[in-house]
Amino acid sequence: MADDGGKARFKAFMAALPAQIKADIAPAVDKSADEMVSAMKSLAPSDDGDLRASIRVEPGQHELSRKVVAGNAAAPHATYVEFGTIDTPAQPYFWPIVRSFRRRSTSRINRAITAAVKRYNA
Repeated sequence: MADDGGKARFKAFMAALPAQIKADIAPAVDKSADEMVSAMKSLAPSDDGDLRASIRVEPGQHELSRKVVAGNAAAPHATYVEFGTIDTPAQPYFWPIVRSFRRRSTSRINRAITAAVKRYNA
């Protein structure tokens, strides 16, 4: 069987979580995503503002996941700005924030999980 990076184990874990624990964890997930969006918007170049306006949080694949995305019909150039083109240099605003917030977000969510499980088991 191919290695799925732990996705199957995570899905089984999420399915087994009680609703109260999920409700206690959701604010930490939302806060982490909102912080990333705010930081990305402050770092993104704003020639006409379309790129900054396109950075947003969308629901993820399951109830405790969020997807931070940039780009839409008004700002289809989000990838070109991030990575550059032959004629324009890269102006990274997305991945530097993801990398710098990864540890903080993971720690916040892990603390929320620990606290929620302790409250549930108390």
